[in-house]
Amino acid sequence: MADVAAGAGLSRGAPAYFFNSKEELYRAALGRAFDETLKLVVSFPLGEGDLQGILEAGISAYLDFLAARPNFVRLVVRECLEGGRFLKGLPEHVAAITAAMGALVGERGRDGLRRDVDPAHLILSAISLCWFPMIAVPLVEDLGLAPGTAKFLGARKEHVASLISGGALSEATR
Repeated sequence: MADVAAGAGLSRGAPAYFFNSKEELYRAALGRAFDETLKLVVSFPLGEGDLQGILEAGISAYLDFLAARPNFVRLVVRECLEGGRFLKGLPEHVAAITAAMGALVGERGRDGLRRDVDPAHLILSAISLCWFPMIAVPLVEDLGLAPGTAKFLGARKEHVASLISGGALSEATR
C-alpha cells in the first residue's frame, strides 16, 4: 500500500484510509476500468442505423479505447490468467457485458444478424480480435506488423470489422 501511495504522490496512509486491503484497492481499480468500458458501450448508438455501419464504428471506437488504455488490457489478462476471482461478480464488469449484449440484440431484436449467430459468441469474437494483438506484441511483430502505430490500428479496425460483418450479418444487412 505504501508503494501505491508513493506512486500516486499521496501520503503513505492515504490508500489504507480509503481501502481496507490491497485486494479491495485492486478490485476498485478493476471496477473503474470496466466502468470506463461501460461508459463507452452505452455512449455508442448501437441500436440506431444500419448494423454494418454500427459494427464498424463500434469496433473502431473500441480499438481506439483499448489503444489508449494498454494497462487495462494487461490488468484484465493478468486477472484472467490468475483465475479471474476479482472479475467474477464485479458489478461494472457484468454491467459492461450486459450493456453490450442489450445494445446488440435488445432494441433491434436480432434484425440483421444471421440466424445461426449467437450474440454472446459474436461479442466474444470481437473482443478477442481486438485484444489479442495488444497482448501478443512479439508475435504481431514477428508477422511483420507494427503494433502501436496508427497504420496498424487503422488496418486492424478494417480487418476486424470485415471479419465480424462478413461472418455475423445476413446478406440483406451487408
